[in-house]
Amino acid sequence: MIKVFLWIVFALIAVWGASELAGLDGFTVLELEGTRVDVPTGLLLGLIAGSLVFFFFSGTTAAWLAGLPSRIKRRGRDRRRDRGMIALARGLEAVAAGDAADAQRHARSATKALNEPALTRLLTAQAAQLAGDNETAQLSYTAMLEAPETEFLGLRGLYMQAIERGDREEALAHAERAFELRPGTAWAFESVLKLNLERGAWGDALEALRLAKQNSIAEGLEYRRMEAALLTAQAYAANDAGDADTARKDAEAALKKAPALTPAAALAAENELAAGHRAKAAKILDNAWETEPHPGLAAVLRRIFSHERTERLQGRLAKLAERNPDHPESVLLLARVQLDGGDAAAAQDTLAPLLAGRPNRRVLTLMAEIAEKRYGDAAAKPWFDRAARAPAEAITGLDGSFHYTSEGWRRLIREFSEHARLAPPPLEVETPELPADEVKALLAPPAPTLEEMAEDEETALPAPEDADLIETEASPETTEGTEEGSGEAEVTVLTPPPADFVLPDGEKDETTEKKSAASA
Repeated sequence: MIKVFLWIVFALIAVWGASELAGLDGFTVLELEGTRVDVPTGLLLGLIAGSLVFFFFSGTTAAWLAGLPSRIKRRGRDRRRDRGMIALARGLEAVAAGDAADAQRHARSATKALNEPALTRLLTAQAAQLAGDNETAQLSYTAMLEAPETEFLGLRGLYMQAIERGDREEALAHAERAFELRPGTAWAFESVLKLNLERGAWGDALEALRLAKQNSIAEGLEYRRMEAALLTAQAYAANDAGDADTARKDAEAALKKAPALTPAAALAAENELAAGHRAKAAKILDNAWETEPHPGLAAVLRRIFSHERTERLQGRLAKLAERNPDHPESVLLLARVQLDGGDAAAAQDTLAPLLAGRPNRRVLTLMAEIAEKRYGDAAAKPWFDRAARAPAEAITGLDGSFHYTSEGWRRLIREFSEHARLAPPPLEVETPELPADEVKALLAPPAPTLEEMAEDEETALPAPEDADLIETEASPETTEGTEEGSGEAEVTVLTPPPADFVLPDGEKDETTEKKSAASA
């Protein structure tokens, strides 16, 4: 459109110029080697202008004709490229749809039309992989490594093939190279992290996590907890290898990132104890209990102060429970301390709030021990029975030891990072709630047996000087039952009459007679 406009403008200017030249008067004298020619000035200028226009258009036409073959070739290449791009797009659609035959057909068409391996190798590899031709796919992915623009995609393809073959080492090598090329890519980071966790390489996993954090793809509390768990696993590995200093530093670093990570607190306290810093070890446990009580922390405290007298150790445990008094673990610990100290009644009062609802196995077991201490085996049996039916708790390290296998640490790292807990909840079905009236009935003292009633009555008898006031009479039926092993007897207590009591005529005071006979 612009060219047409310019041609019109040029034609108008030419017409205007010709008319102006035609209107010029006078002649121009041209003299060459003695020859003189008089030419009208307008005609001369017109010839000059026409010559310029002729040469301009002649040059343009010649240039256009000279470039015509190359333009024809370029147009053909463009058409082939368009066909190739269409084939490439349809091939990728076929791969996404899972049509292997159609994908391979379009891949061949795209390769033939485009003559750009960087574009067609990916389609060729994916189509071959979809058709089950892993050898061709691997060759195509490997060829993609030669070009910088396709190296990353080639690494991903080779990584996926290695995973399918089960070759974890090769997969890790490809994932690490991809993560090195593009550290901001999530799949490369997750792959490196996963494979390092599988082989227990906590240090390499930490490096990958820190690099991902620098590139803003591992942010938030989940990855902060993961870093703490990885540091803890690395600390235990160093401790097992005899490197106590590294273990202590890693454990303390883990506690700074996640104060609720009990294994880190336990190891840090143990290492401080080994270094002779008993007070610092106790402080670590106190702070950890205040953040997240765990029975393993109390077990470590018992080991730290095992040299002390029982009363002093019990006092330390009670103070530990006071750091977080409303937590169920604190209630359990305090009740245990009271029971071990001989105050079963106080232990029962302390534990009572945990008996409502669905008490767990440890609560029911402790209540059974309290009932056994207070009332005997019969009172403890219902509690032991309920404890046996209660679901198991997802608590690890009850004894304060957290030396897991690589598989155990891998599960802990995932569980703690995702859910802020050391282990998943059990899959057992919850037991029914304990009704309040049933709890009240179980907590009540059991009814005394006949033997206990007899013993209580014997303890309530008068002093020895009044022993003659007691008479035991057994009826024939009672005597017979006693001989058969019933062990039951009828006890009659004879109370002396008042001083002003007068017997009827002819009756005698049996009490007085028995007293006289006894004195005789």
